[in-house]
Formats: sequence, structure tokens, C-alpha cells
Amino acid sequence: MLKKISIIMLFLTFSVFASQNNQMFQTVNKKDATLVKIDSSKEFCNVCGMNLTKFYKTSHAVEFKNGHKEQYCSLHCFAKINENFGNKIKKVEVVDTKSLKLIDATKAYYVVGSSIKGTMSMVSKYAFLQKEAALEFISKNGGELKTFNEALEIATKALPKDEMMVDKKREKVAKKGKKIFETMCNKKELPSFNSVGEAKQYLIDNKVCKNLKPDMLQAVAIYTFNPAYATDDNKKMQIPTDVKCPVCGMFVAKFPKWAAKMSVNEHTHYFDGTKDMFKFYFNPSKYAHNHKKEQIQEIKVTDYYTLEEIDGKKAYYVIGSNVYGPMGEELIPFKDEKSAKSFKESHYGKKVLKFEEVKESLFY
Repeated sequence: MLKKISIIMLFLTFSVFASQNNQMFQTVNKKDATLVKIDSSKEFCNVCGMNLTKFYKTSHAVEFKNGHKEQYCSLHCFAKINENFGNKIKKVEVVDTKSLKLIDATKAYYVVGSSIKGTMSMVSKYAFLQKEAALEFISKNGGELKTFNEALEIATKALPKDEMMVDKKREKVAKKGKKIFETMCNKKELPSFNSVGEAKQYLIDNKVCKNLKPDMLQAVAIYTFNPAYATDDNKKMQIPTDVKCPVCGMFVAKFPKWAAKMSVNEHTHYFDGTKDMFKFYFNPSKYAHNHKKEQIQEIKVTDYYTLEEIDGKKAYYVIGSNVYGPMGEELIPFKDEKSAKSFKESHYGKKVLKFEEVKESLFY
């Protein structure tokens, strides 16, 4: 009980900050907001988990070709969805900043880069039904007039930079979320989540936590989406933002919970998963390198549970589980055999292997 009280007291400052968000330009009264979803995620963004009424003036509603509807707090969050599911989208609507009604986004006039703070992005984006209203907004607040496609392109190009900003803010919240989760939630094994919104909906639907205020639930969702946010920086693998995996070409910094690295002489290779790391380890010439195994100075991987950087040659790897990484099926690393066996039983893994037991034939 004392722990629960201390956690609630610890979170008071965060709650006060959240209450101040009611004064934001994006915020409207609940009665003035049009929310299109009908499930347990009705009031929050499916990507970032943020409250749709608080960030209503930048929200976008989407209808997919199968009839399913979703709603996102910003063009930033919609851009993330559009990158992967754009061909499945039937209709996109955006809130008219003036009337607060949902309008056809493709016919809206967007004001990009005004002095009014944006949502999930350093460059604000507000939409208007009438061109005159958009120009009036520009005369007072600055910014440039753009079409939907132009604004979406700007948001898409800014995703990597904006995500770094968002991640930085989430780290402090996730540390509080971790304490709340460990004290006030059912600490059962949770699945992997693709977004904060997905984690938040799972927590609600499965009643993982009880009697949490909205801001506390958001903090837990951020933590459970990516526990690496709450890991001490000095224990995480430090990944340069511009490095690509030599096997698949993906930016490794986008996947910190799966990252691995290999130091050869004075150079370090980074990988978006241990599977690609092993492919490179066994056959570097296939990826335009001619390293010999005796030249490898160290191999580091990311422990699945703690998100800490650990010695890859001393790790234990689970193969054949139902948990997938950025490149599909993965070898899931753990710092000790007990954790690996526990994961194997929970996630239908086929086998636990030591580093020296992993063979190249496993990948082909």
C-alpha cells in the first residue's frame, strides 16, 4: 500500500503537467470533438496513445477499404501509418481548425510551420476548409499554405527527426511508467507491441492495471511498448543514427530493442537483429567484407527482457518462437539460460542455443 501511495505521489507532477495541456491550442471541449472509433481505443491515438480531445485540432480520421476506422492525433502519426498501409486507405479526413468539423483532407488547405505549437512534430500543421480562413491564420501566426499531399510529404520526411524528439520525451515518462507497472499492474508476460496506442489498448482490454488515472496509464503504455525507454543510458547499446545494417540496409537506430554489433579491428558493424548479425558473422564476403573470425574483437547483443547490452558470445538464443523482429523470425538473446528457457516456454520456442551452437545452415 505504501508503495502504491508513493507511486501516485511521484506522478502528481506529471498529472499537473497533463492538466495544463487542457489550455493548449489543439484542445477542445469533449462535446465539440468528433471521434470515429467505437472500441476501447476510441479516445486515444492508435499510434502514440495520446488523448484525441486534447490534440483534436490536428487529428486525422481514416477509413480503410475494409470499412475499419481509426483516428490519429496528428499528421505525424498518420504519416507513420501511411508509409506501411497507404494502399489500404479509402478516405482521410482532418479537423477543420475553424469549425472543428471533420473534412476531406485531400481538399483541405494546410498551414505548415506557423508559430502555433504542433503535435508530435517540431513543425506545426493545421488544416482549414476555406482558403480564406487559412490565409487569415497565416496573417496572425505565420506559416505557409500547402495542399494535403505537400503537408504529408513534409511530415513523412521529418519522421526520423521528430521520432528522436518524441523518444527523448518518452524516456522520463517511461521510467515513471515502469515503477507504476511494477507496483500497480499484473506483471504477467506481455506480447510485443507495434505502437504505444496498441500497448494502451491491450492494457485496457486485458485489465492488466487497475485504478490508474489516464496519465498513469499512458506512462505504463509507453513503458510496455518499449522498455528500453526506461533502461539506464549507460547500459543500452549506443547506436549512431546514421548507420545501416550491412546485411539488410535498414537503419539500426530504429530498432534499439533488437540491435547487435560486432567490432572488427577499429571498425564496428551494427545490425537490426541477431539473425543478420550471425549471417554476417558466418559469411562476411557475401556482404562486401572480408573479415576473418579471429579479427573480431567483440560481439554485443541486446537482452530481450532488460534491453541491456550483453556479451553476444556468452548469451543464450531462443529460436522458433512466436515473437518476431524487424526482419521476421529472430534469434532472441538473453543474458542467462533461465531467462531464455522461461521465454521459450511462454512463446513456443523450439530450442535454446549457446553462441557456439548456432550454425549457418539455420538461416537458409
